[in-house]
Amino acid sequence: MSRPIGELGLARFAEVLAGAAAGPAAGSTAAVSAALAAGLATKVAKGAADRETVEELDALRAKALQLADDDVEAYAGFLEARRKPGGGPAAAEAIVQVPADVVALAVRVAELSALLAEHGPDHLTGDAVTATFLAAAAAESAAALVGANIADSGELADPRVEHVEERAGHARTLAERLV
Repeated sequence: MSRPIGELGLARFAEVLAGAAAGPAAGSTAAVSAALAAGLATKVAKGAADRETVEELDALRAKALQLADDDVEAYAGFLEARRKPGGGPAAAEAIVQVPADVVALAVRVAELSALLAEHGPDHLTGDAVTATFLAAAAAESAAALVGANIADSGELADPRVEHVEERAGHARTLAERLV
């Protein structure tokens, strides 16, 4: 895919996801979901006139979209490296690190949006709750990818799996507390 994911319209992104060709898939979708959650939470932060949170969420949204592109690149590199003798381990690291970064980012979005749900403008509570659930889903999806990608690389008992699962569980707990 030649254009950054953040420059695609939603309909085009969904069309690319549905394609049979290599390209954006689960990792990119988790990152885009985190970006959408950050965008929705930004709306609430603006309604609360919380400039500091707006700035942080704007940065998180931009980073999430970059991670969506990084995921596509990492997976393409992994597929290419797998074809070469001894090339898999280094490429496998990238397909673990990118979703791990998505987990960390999505958890932060969930933390901020949960705070906004509790303390933001009442008329935007639904937006903040939705952002929290969306961020939590992004974190859990990316954590599952970390585990799957580590398993695919042949690693056993990698502590990163437990770490991302704990972080994603934190995001889920934040979301569940809001209902």
